Amino acid sequence: MEGEAGERLDLTLLRRHLGASILTLLLCAAGLPFAAQPAADAAPGVSRVSDIRAWTNEIYTRVAIDTGDEVSWKADTLRADPARNLPPRIFIDIRGAGIRDDILHKPVEVRNGLLRQVRAGRFDRDTVRVVIDLERESTYRVFALQDPFRIIVDIDGEGEIRALPASPESVAPPGPVAAGHDVPSTPSAAPPSVESTRAAASHPSPVRKHRVRVMIDPGHGGKDPGAIGPTGLKEKDVVLAIGRKIREKLSRYGEFDVLMTRDEDVFIPLEERTAMANKGGVDLFVSLHINASRNRRAEGYSTYVLSRGASNREDLELAARENGVPIRKFQGVKFIIDDMFTVARKNESLRLAKTVNDAVVRHVSTRYSGAQSLGLKQAPFYVLVGARMTAVLVEASFISNVREESRLRDPSYLDGIVDGVVEAVRYYGRNGILASSDH
Repeated sequence: MEGEAGERLDLTLLRRHLGASILTLLLCAAGLPFAAQPAADAAPGVSRVSDIRAWTNEIYTRVAIDTGDEVSWKADTLRADPARNLPPRIFIDIRGAGIRDDILHKPVEVRNGLLRQVRAGRFDRDTVRVVIDLERESTYRVFALQDPFRIIVDIDGEGEIRALPASPESVAPPGPVAAGHDVPSTPSAAPPSVESTRAAASHPSPVRKHRVRVMIDPGHGGKDPGAIGPTGLKEKDVVLAIGRKIREKLSRYGEFDVLMTRDEDVFIPLEERTAMANKGGVDLFVSLHINASRNRRAEGYSTYVLSRGASNREDLELAARENGVPIRKFQGVKFIIDDMFTVARKNESLRLAKTVNDAVVRHVSTRYSGAQSLGLKQAPFYVLVGARMTAVLVEASFISNVREESRLRDPSYLDGIVDGVVEAVRYYGRNGILASSDH
């Protein structure tokens, strides 16, 4: 009798186990993020999905999945299943992580014609699945950023970004850059002179049918001071002052709409800054920074575009500092940029970067002697990853240099930097974006 009872018990347990397994498989096939067992949170010290954020418009959405600590993950898609009323889906499986309880029961509603919602839950005992329900099949890219660890999903409803047509009146292209980088060779056009810029400034342009939308991004902020000078000047304060001045001057011209990622001393994650620009449908993205170096005599001005690598150790260290990560954690950035940064956008960014750097040096030189141009450069800056528009990053002066830190406290010095950026943006906007929209 004991043997028969034991066999019956074993069969009962087997049926329960098989039933749970079959249910799990059915849920997986449907792309549902729910598990057959209750979704317990992670044990203390274990990574967990702590937040899901989204920025969106009708043709673009960026989703950020915060886990804090580094996790193992993979992404894939499931096609629509009309028979079961299931839309096309992107899913990200995160292994060995917990999930905050309120995220389980509260999907992120989007419903913008591109996405329906983002939901999450237990796929199995060891895996959290985040599911993005799409309104239609779209191109997408998934990558991770470090410190804190977060998984970024960019969903594109329009495909590649249209490039501006080449013309003899196009903005000035960049000169030579370091070996090892692919840079297109294009005819050069003369940059605007100081005299012509001053004349234009005294006669603001009338409001035009087409307008250029510009996003100014003062780096750092809040808990992140950026680089700090020998006497305590903080990068975050200097770039905010520069950004406000740029907005004020550019806004005088009727063809420009100027937005800012931050207008006060607040911290904004790097991925959110780019997402704000993409969501706003801007034409130009200019990220403002002040450089620093272990060499206290280093000085000068440089403007960067996104690249999968850097031309030297100093540029790589700069990118690591601006990204807030050690250099050793740059592994994986190369394929992200290769996949996302199209040649068309890079060409336009190179042209704007060259124009900005030349104009800033020229304007500062009219006020201070010895302004040194470090030229156009390239490096893997996270804040430029995924930008759908022409995007550059400006490093104006070295706050680690005592003389340049002192100058950065002088409003007249800041005006030189501001006037250079304004001149370059106006020239690029008028001869590139507005010129092409008038045809």
